[in-house]
Amino acid sequence: EAYYALFGWAPSTGLTLDTVPGSSTIWSVESGETLTPNTPVTLTWDNGAGLVFHREISIDDASMFSIKQSVENKGAGTVALAPYATIARHGEPSDLKNFFVLHEGAIKSADGEYLETDYDDIEPSSDFEEQTLEKSGWTGFTDHYWMTTLVPASEVPFTSALRYNANNDVYSAEAVHKTQTVAIGETATITTQLFAGAKEWETIRAYQNEGGIYKFIESIDWGWFSFLTKPIFSVLHWLNQLIGNMGWSIIGLTLLIKAVLF
Repeated sequence: EAYYALFGWAPSTGLTLDTVPGSSTIWSVESGETLTPNTPVTLTWDNGAGLVFHREISIDDASMFSIKQSVENKGAGTVALAPYATIARHGEPSDLKNFFVLHEGAIKSADGEYLETDYDDIEPSSDFEEQTLEKSGWTGFTDHYWMTTLVPASEVPFTSALRYNANNDVYSAEAVHKTQTVAIGETATITTQLFAGAKEWETIRAYQNEGGIYKFIESIDWGWFSFLTKPIFSVLHWLNQLIGNMGWSIIGLTLLIKAVLF
């Protein structure tokens, strides 16, 4: 049940697979030794044919990574390549709750529309749910408590796709950016965020309201009656912060609801 994220470049004009970083590429540390919220780590790789690739990895104090990929053309002629990011899951998770009001599977936001897809609905060897987004979006997988999502930069078009490879039993959520044309002396850079953590309401809401990730709070499954569960949970969270005890907060919430109904 391996579960991981991949970042890289797909070769196009003037390039082949061995001239871009791949799964066997040995990167060198350019700067940084330990990844912390205050110290990013930068890796570099020279393909020996005029292109130098850089990858800067940073993390905030919660659950969000930022991966900045860049390629510098030092003499390879004009080349074209497309940056991408992928989340891969080997096999369907064995501990699915299979609760009818709880979604576990693929999720994404596509230009303002929130979408959920069960594992059974990701068709084998297909481009199911492939969609080109022009303004904003994110894609990934969600479990009961945990979520892993790719969040490309806002206003940067990319193609979002869900795939299932039946040969190796791998589900993948992909974000592929438009092909970049890089002339000699130029550098192309793209930044993608990777959320990997628990679906804590306050953290998710902060990424949405302060980080500009549209509809990120929808990644928490609010059930069929979200118009009730969202405000009720907000009040419960506020009471817990005020009282400091969840048991008393539930009692307080019950009294408030009864007073409103009365």
